[in-house]
Amino acid sequence: MGEFVRVAVDVEPYHLDRPFDYAIPEGAAVGVGHEVRVSFSGRRRNGWVVDVTDEPHTDVARIKTLLDVRGSRPRFDTDDLRLYRWVAGRWGGTLASVLRHAFPRRVAAVDATVDGWGAPPTVTPAASPPCPSQAWRAYHGAPLLQAASATTPPDEPAPAFWLRPLPGDDLTTLIGDLVARCLAAGRGALVLVPNPQSPVPDACLALAGAAGADLRGARTDRTRYRAFLRGRTGHARVTVGERAGAFGPVADLGLIVVVDEANPAYKERRSPRHHARDVALARGRLAAATTVLTGALPSAAVWRLIERGDVTPIDAPRAQVRARAPRVDIVDPQQHQTVRSRLSGPADDAVRAAIGAGGAAVVLVARRGDGTVLACRRCGLRASCPVCDSSLAPAGARRRRCATCGWEGATTACRACAGEQFAPLAAGTTRWATELDRAYPAAEVVAMEGFDAPGPQRRPAIAVMTRGSVVRHPHWLGDDRAQVLVLPDADGLLARPRFDAAEDLLRLCLSVVWARRLIIQTRQPTDPALQALVRWDAEGFWRGEVTRRGALGYPPARVLVHLEAPATIAEQVAGDVAKALPDGDQVSGPDLGGRLVVKSTDPRGTLSSLDPLRRRWSSDDCRIVVDVDPVPALDRSS
Repeated sequence: MGEFVRVAVDVEPYHLDRPFDYAIPEGAAVGVGHEVRVSFSGRRRNGWVVDVTDEPHTDVARIKTLLDVRGSRPRFDTDDLRLYRWVAGRWGGTLASVLRHAFPRRVAAVDATVDGWGAPPTVTPAASPPCPSQAWRAYHGAPLLQAASATTPPDEPAPAFWLRPLPGDDLTTLIGDLVARCLAAGRGALVLVPNPQSPVPDACLALAGAAGADLRGARTDRTRYRAFLRGRTGHARVTVGERAGAFGPVADLGLIVVVDEANPAYKERRSPRHHARDVALARGRLAAATTVLTGALPSAAVWRLIERGDVTPIDAPRAQVRARAPRVDIVDPQQHQTVRSRLSGPADDAVRAAIGAGGAAVVLVARRGDGTVLACRRCGLRASCPVCDSSLAPAGARRRRCATCGWEGATTACRACAGEQFAPLAAGTTRWATELDRAYPAAEVVAMEGFDAPGPQRRPAIAVMTRGSVVRHPHWLGDDRAQVLVLPDADGLLARPRFDAAEDLLRLCLSVVWARRLIIQTRQPTDPALQALVRWDAEGFWRGEVTRRGALGYPPARVLVHLEAPATIAEQVAGDVAKALPDGDQVSGPDLGGRLVVKSTDPRGTLSSLDPLRRRWSSDDCRIVVDVDPVPALDRSS
């Protein structure tokens, strides 16, 4: 046992990202992973022990003694520390910031009960794994089923898979089979979901029984900390959680499952802005555990791994996929106009047929409320401000207002066609619900905003939903399916100022397998994403999209690194960054907000080149925010 410890002190500045030496108090039991209290720059701070040594790096005369050891149980071990350091390096953060994210809040009263838990139960592997459900017959899934119950040899890479469920298949059942086979082999499982409404965690916890641990954020601090310690002590064999659950402890980890891997909820909002999917893949490699990613359309990062052969896709034959997929109709609203509503003629007919049959129809819109940005009903030209040319929004009876410069004035005719009827270019749920209620009086029309919004209570029904309420099979449908789902503003979603707008739209539509028919209203029927939707062909979309993005330097061809500097020094920061970057990297910006974009071929090399600059900025108290693999934020109004 050494006399000194090296501590990662919980401080923010990047130039202080190194362990500091402290002396161990006489009689104290402390080792790697213990949380401690230290004196740092005259203040009491938390820290974590990352090494124990007899040879400190600091002059012994200057070394202070630990103030306190917080709890008798370590939060992590040396294997975990490898993962934390990898995360800090991959996303350009400090080790202390990763450790801050990795554990739930400590509750001293729970610490006091751990000694009474006794030793964890002995695990005896079953003679053979349980038989999977019949649903697996439709997949080429033998390699995945075998990997879920096997131990990876030391000289082989841990297997990773991407699983796309067939339309109509129950993902909870498929994941339950994998977890059951892992448990039967005597190993533990970690299951991550993007939101607490997913039924997958509860099903997995039911399989584990008393050996389950729930790290979901909706639980209390006491419950989450107890679940964390049960995993750390080996009492839990199945741990479930959301984004932060990627660090959840599991004894003898053999399986990691990430449900809906492309969901933006997996992206951390605090520094370092890691992605739980990539943390799970790295953890699988380090622990020799099988990693399974699920989704309707692989993310750019996963597609890159599939192309390289690092991730194996598990999918059903194309014929079965097409047979089960909803019918998709692409409709140009200009060619099928109707005076009864904003819906095109085919969409109007389909909604009326659903109502006539006593069923349910869904209108999926882009935003909440009434909607903004006025456009001519006749030609579609947006109404623009006479001062700054920005888009105009309604400002009361026959008046318009510009949110950019504040101009306000009376309604005028369209400058292109002299039309006098204007409507929001992308109407919100409130406006849609009002118009649909007037157009279809026989149906109950309900505007739903958010995943927990109450839906229609009777049939026939029309639900006006935002994408935020489409997180899974809508609860208000029960075991039934919607007769039709109409996406009336596909062009608005395709035209968003983000490089992955088409990918995001396609992923949304491929997830809506609980409708029998999809009607997409668009003036761009030949768009590659919409054509891939008609064919229900995720792979075909990516083969074309990779070429387009490669020419522009976007993922998966390159990795994006965003830097955000104070606007007053952004130009100077941009010049310093351009000089420091390795050959092959491209930098653009800054924009008016001080944001720079680096298109990197090697993110670790890019961050290494920027490290001296970042330490200088930090010591000068200049805050530069770094975000590797940024995830475009969804419209907050959706």
